[in-house]
Amino acid sequence: MKILVATDGSEYSLAAARSLAERPWPVGTVFKILSVEELVPMPIPVEVSSLAAIYPASLLEELMTTARARAVEAAEGTRKILVLAGQTVLEQEQNPAGDPRRIILDTAETWPADIIALGSHGRHGLDRILMGSVAESVAVHAHCSVVVVRK
Repeated sequence: MKILVATDGSEYSLAAARSLAERPWPVGTVFKILSVEELVPMPIPVEVSSLAAIYPASLLEELMTTARARAVEAAEGTRKILVLAGQTVLEQEQNPAGDPRRIILDTAETWPADIIALGSHGRHGLDRILMGSVAESVAVHAHCSVVVVRK
């Protein structure tokens, strides 16, 4: 079984990792951790390259460095939880930058994952309208099963 674990390093993502670590999985199950370098959470997904027209180069580089560090830290936190539970975790690849919804779905399809697992922030009202729900979007559009863990 191949399980793609999407994480942003939040308490919700770490709760999802702990939930996955506690479950009995078939022998041979492998986990792949994905943490997306999200520069600026926006209501309308944009490509990283389109931000160059909005931000000066120095600020864009600073944002990219911060996003990269956040993604690496998120992936490492999730990796530690799964490895300590004795799960097999594939070596981390580079963290892609862009819209998490699209990247999670694309990665799950090309890998190909049997399950996508992620935490839910549980946003409501205006926050949900403005920020959207990555978990909901992934669950609706995924080609495979999706496990959404609430804290």
